[in-house]
Amino acid sequence: MVERINGVMHMNENKNVDNTNKNANINKKDILKNWFKTNINRQNIVRILLALSGGILFGLFTNPFASGIINIGNITGTIIAVLMISYSIMFDVINNGIRKFVRRKYGRLAMFVAVVFSTVLVTTVVVTTIMMITATTKIGDGTETLIVLGCKVNGESPCSMLEERLIAAKSYLEEHEEAVCIVSGGQGSDEGISEAECMYNWLVANGIDGARIYMEDQSTSTIENIKNSMEILENENLGTNVAIATNEFHVFRAGTVAESMGLTYSAVPAKTSWWLVPTYSVREMYGIVATALFEG
Repeated sequence: MVERINGVMHMNENKNVDNTNKNANINKKDILKNWFKTNINRQNIVRILLALSGGILFGLFTNPFASGIINIGNITGTIIAVLMISYSIMFDVINNGIRKFVRRKYGRLAMFVAVVFSTVLVTTVVVTTIMMITATTKIGDGTETLIVLGCKVNGESPCSMLEERLIAAKSYLEEHEEAVCIVSGGQGSDEGISEAECMYNWLVANGIDGARIYMEDQSTSTIENIKNSMEILENENLGTNVAIATNEFHVFRAGTVAESMGLTYSAVPAKTSWWLVPTYSVREMYGIVATALFEG
């Protein structure tokens, strides 16, 4: 009888422990639900998304700084990222300030102008991104003269981006054995040799016959690259069909310049290192707009 009572008591103790654990779990769930109801509303979700997006963009655009790459692309991206993070932190203050501003004289007009400007800006970014991506799919049949566009030379060696273009050019020339190419790029004040000479040396060292390579070593911009290369095309009777070897983000602008000068182009896109894509894509957007406004 004693053992039976002890057994019953032991079972009751287990039930009490189980009930206590269940109540604890229920309380934890209630606490979490109440916390989410109190803290996670639409505004806070927006703030979290702004902070996360800003943080990711900040990392992407500041990463090239460590390699000494500073241009209008990563400066713009960094500023946007900081503004997004700042907005997420000062969300209520900024929104209240906007509401007060709108109530002032001409406040609504100013906000309307800001909305229109933002819409145009976003549309421009989306459209130029689509155009840059689409341009890389314009592949030729291998009968074109290859134009390799220059990029920075470190001493006498190609920078990583120029080497990416040369790898794409080498692949094209190996696949199309009858094709010839023009390497185009002058010498900057901080470069040991011209970009054209650097590209020539690299291609020859990597198995391409030097007799297939023409050098254009005076250009300092994309427009000059194409214009000066056209002179070689005409002097050597190479026709007007060209394949342009450059990084993916740059194909559209280079191709647009080529078409404006009467050339028919196809793309030989070079693979860009992922961590440089955001910086140079934004930089290229400025270039596309500038070319359209001032060179169109």
